[in-house]
Amino acid sequence: MIYFDNAATTFMCDAARKVLMLDYGNPSSPHAFGIEAERVVKTAAKDIAEILSCKRDELIFTSGGTEANNLGILGVAYGLKFSGDRNRPLRILASNHEHPSVTGPLEYLQSLPGFSVTYESPSRFCDSICRETDIVCVTQVSSETGDVFELNEIKSKFPSIVVFVDGCQSFCKIPPPLKADIYSFSGHKIHGPMGVGGLMVRKSLRLHPMMYGGGQQTGIRPGTENVQGILAMAAAAKAANFNSGNNFKVERIKKTLMELTNEMPDVYVNETSEKVSPYILNMSFINVNGETLTNMLSAKGICVSMGTACRSVKKENALEGLGISRDRAVSAIRFSFSYMNTEEEAVKAKTVVRECVEELRKIHRRS
Repeated sequence: MIYFDNAATTFMCDAARKVLMLDYGNPSSPHAFGIEAERVVKTAAKDIAEILSCKRDELIFTSGGTEANNLGILGVAYGLKFSGDRNRPLRILASNHEHPSVTGPLEYLQSLPGFSVTYESPSRFCDSICRETDIVCVTQVSSETGDVFELNEIKSKFPSIVVFVDGCQSFCKIPPPLKADIYSFSGHKIHGPMGVGGLMVRKSLRLHPMMYGGGQQTGIRPGTENVQGILAMAAAAKAANFNSGNNFKVERIKKTLMELTNEMPDVYVNETSEKVSPYILNMSFINVNGETLTNMLSAKGICVSMGTACRSVKKENALEGLGISRDRAVSAIRFSFSYMNTEEEAVKAKTVVRECVEELRKIHRRS
C-alpha cells in the first residue's frame, strides 16, 4: 500500500506513539501526578513555541485544527466587536482558498448583524485590503493545490489589522509568517495524533472564549488538557521541524510524479501561485473522472484523494472557485506527501497512475 494522502492525515511517528503510552495525572490537580502533568505540558508548549517563534504563554491547545480555526476567528471577531465603541460593522477579508473550518465560522459571522465578510482571490487579496479592514483570514498553504500565500507584507502596510493564518498544512514544513497575529496548527498533519491542535495568539490580542467553565488555559479554552496528545504533538513537531532534508526528499517525490505531464498528453498541474509547497501536488487528467481514478488507484494500493476531506463531504469543487476550468476540475486528484514516503513509492505510483489513466481514457473514447 502506498499512502499519498498525507494532507488529510499522517501516520504517527515513533516518537509520538511512545508518548501516547505514558500515563499522567490531571494538570489542574495539586498532587505530585498533577504537578508533573503540568510540568510536561509546559515543556511541550515551550518546544512548540520555539518552532513558532512565539512565547509559551501565547499558545492555546485545542482538540484539532477545526476547533483552533473556529476559536481563532470567532474569538478575535467577538473580542474586537464587543470591545470599545464600534459604530460600524466589523470587516473581515478572507481569501477564496480557505478550508471549510475557516469558511464555516466566517459564514456564521456573516449571518449576524454587525459583521461583514468578503472573499478575494489570492492574486488580488492584498490590493483589496483597506484601512477599514479589521481582520484578514488567509491559509498559508492551500490544502487543495499546495499554493503558498505570502503574508508578511500585509502587516507591514496595515499594522493595525489582525492577521489570522490557517497553518495546518504548513506547520513544521515551512516557517510561519513572522507578522501573523493568530496561527492555527494540527497534530495529525505532522505525524502526531488526531484530536489535538492549537493556536498561537499574540499577547496583544485577547480572544473571546467560545466555551465556559473550568478556567484552564486562562479561561479561553477551558477543559482538562489532552496531556498525552499535547506531548505527542510536540514530539512529532520536533521530529519534523523545518527539516531541509525532509523537504528535499519530498520535493524529489513530487517531481517524479510531475513527470507524467511530459509522458502523457493532457495532464496538468493545478497551481495558482509561483511558490508551492512540495508536500501537495494537484493534477488533472483530461477525459478522466477524478473520483473514478481515485477509486481505481485505491483498488490497486495507491491512496490519493480528490482534495480536502472536509470539503468532499459537502461535494464542493474548490478548484473551480480558484478559476480552474471545469474539465480540469472534474478530472483532478490530489497527491500529498510525507517525509516517510520514498522515491521508490513515487516511481511505482507513477506507473500505476499512467496505466489507470490510459485504461479510463480508452473507455471514454468508446463511450
